[in-house]
Amino acid sequence: MEFSEEKVKVPFGPKHLDAALCVPVAAKPRHTAVILTHGAGGDMNFKQLVSLAHCLSSNGFVCLRFTCKGLNLTYRVRAYHAVLRYLRSLQKLTIDDIVLGGRSMGSRAAAALAKQLSDESDNPVQGVLCLSFPLHPPRQTHVHQQRSEDLRRLPEPMSVLFVSGTEDDMCDKLLLEGTLKEMKAESKVFWLDGGSHGLTVKGRLDESVMDEVNSHVVICPGLFLIGSTTSAFVPRHNMALQPWNRINIPFPSAASSVHISYDLQTDAIINGLLLENEKVLKLLRCEIFRTEIKVLSGMLRMLRNSHRGMKTYKALKQVEQCVNKLKNMNIDQALHDLKDLCPKNIQRDLGVKAGHCEVPSQPTLEWTCLKVLGAAQLMSCSMDRCSVAFLRSKQHLKLEEFITLNVVVISMISRLWVLFRGILVSLSTQYEKLLKLLEQVSQHKPMPFLTNVSLPKNMDEVLCGSDALLLSKKLRALSAKDLIRKKSTTLPTAKGRKQVKEDLGVSIRRDFLPDSELMSIFSILKEQTLSKDVAGNTKIEAFRKLLCETPSFCDLCEALQQIIRWCRCQKMKTEKRLLKFLRLKCQRMRGLEASGFSFPRKLKAFRQEVCWALSPQGPAPKTLGRATNRRRNRLITLQVKGETQQEVNISESHLSEDVSRRTGASNAETKTHDDIDDIFASIGL
Repeated sequence: MEFSEEKVKVPFGPKHLDAALCVPVAAKPRHTAVILTHGAGGDMNFKQLVSLAHCLSSNGFVCLRFTCKGLNLTYRVRAYHAVLRYLRSLQKLTIDDIVLGGRSMGSRAAAALAKQLSDESDNPVQGVLCLSFPLHPPRQTHVHQQRSEDLRRLPEPMSVLFVSGTEDDMCDKLLLEGTLKEMKAESKVFWLDGGSHGLTVKGRLDESVMDEVNSHVVICPGLFLIGSTTSAFVPRHNMALQPWNRINIPFPSAASSVHISYDLQTDAIINGLLLENEKVLKLLRCEIFRTEIKVLSGMLRMLRNSHRGMKTYKALKQVEQCVNKLKNMNIDQALHDLKDLCPKNIQRDLGVKAGHCEVPSQPTLEWTCLKVLGAAQLMSCSMDRCSVAFLRSKQHLKLEEFITLNVVVISMISRLWVLFRGILVSLSTQYEKLLKLLEQVSQHKPMPFLTNVSLPKNMDEVLCGSDALLLSKKLRALSAKDLIRKKSTTLPTAKGRKQVKEDLGVSIRRDFLPDSELMSIFSILKEQTLSKDVAGNTKIEAFRKLLCETPSFCDLCEALQQIIRWCRCQKMKTEKRLLKFLRLKCQRMRGLEASGFSFPRKLKAFRQEVCWALSPQGPAPKTLGRATNRRRNRLITLQVKGETQQEVNISESHLSEDVSRRTGASNAETKTHDDIDDIFASIGL
């Protein structure tokens, strides 16, 4: 579901709080809202808060996150109350239920405000979301009673969801479970295995951890969601709960096959579906794939006894978990059953002549689509975990640790990644064929199995951006024969053909291109390089235009954050370093600006500095050169002091000659210092 995000200012006494409001685009009469805030040392742009807010908004929630810089809990509660009043005062939204949420200290403020509203107001909130609730300071478990007082006094109709890591040094697992038993409100807790107080897990990508946390907050397949389907955490309208994320999907009780009108177009769709189905089954049941899984299991058994503490072992364990989930899904059995339900060649020929034939029903096809989508997401997750294991082994190789072991692990992980990619590409092509047949069947014999849930139009909508790139036209045209070949390939050489055995899991064909083709490849690469340069210049001009439109240091700081992120992606180290230095200065000026001061001339000069930092050519602005001038003056002062001490020992007879000699040397040195200053100024030092 699409959503829009806008930056707003929440009035709080004589000043304003920075906030971001995310609203679903689809028009709805009533909404459920979630308010989020950060911990003691962050802001509303903390990546976990942004990820959770976008996930909630894409699932139909109105989400408002705000920044409150303060370490006093009473001050944070007053700020939270001001944000709650602002949300309820919005005329364009009709809010029914409100959930207060936060991370670390923000969750304490949310719980305190929820208790305060339940005691003093007739309009309390419906739930509290606590991310990494700080039950006690690190290694001070004796003070947990004081911090959990607000939780224990929450009323019974309210729902509370805790998300904490098992390795959180500020939330002991036994103490939190004891607090849950003492609470009057309905409460649940999700423990992130290996998670720290920052909800990060060693050996896992931050994106995968955030996706897991978001799914348990919004969807929670196979576990629980706080309250019933009418609680504060679930909007009253039905939303897409992504049923393909479950391992065990109940089979529909409707008819497995139906009779529909059959023509040449339907026959072509059935034929294409059977071909793609056979490719996927061939990949899942091939001997190479099974052998690599056995090698992975043997490797884990060996590492479990001697290298249990290695990060590589933990990453390989996660790959094995994905493989076991794939077995539990029984995707190969589901595809085999689909093959049995499809008409055979003779039945299809008779169906074309008769004009009707028996094909899989709409519930069966929708159920198969869910299984295919789940298997594709599982393959994507497996590829990510293979990448993590590869990087862990690469780090050991750089440190020259366990060289033989890590070389074997890298080769095995590389082969598994290629096989997972082949299965993902084949599943994507098969999903397209399934949707075409589903469209034909639903038009003739509509029997919907999925209610209030719409299937994605293609696999790209389900996968992340990096995996979606793998589903290009070239990779989709890749057949199962290209992925499962003999391990020995024939390479043409000048003397003749030579048998070369390569144990890479897939065959690699290398051809020696003639000079004409090489020149064409070089020309293509040159054009791509030029196009990248043009695109980079266009982006820089767009950033300069954005900088000219910034009316305050606050907006300029946000624009700098976008530019630094782009420079990091483009690997522009010099520009990124200069822009980070300017962002620090901008943050200081933003604090003064928030106090009521105005610096229009300073803002104009600052824009010029940022524009120069985007393409540092020529002399730097004067404001960037002040540090250089101070360094030059300090060097000249030290030099003059040294010369004064030397002049004491000079005789009067040679004084005039020595003065003239030193005057010439001083001019030469001054010229040299000017050249060095220009160099320092050009790089912003």
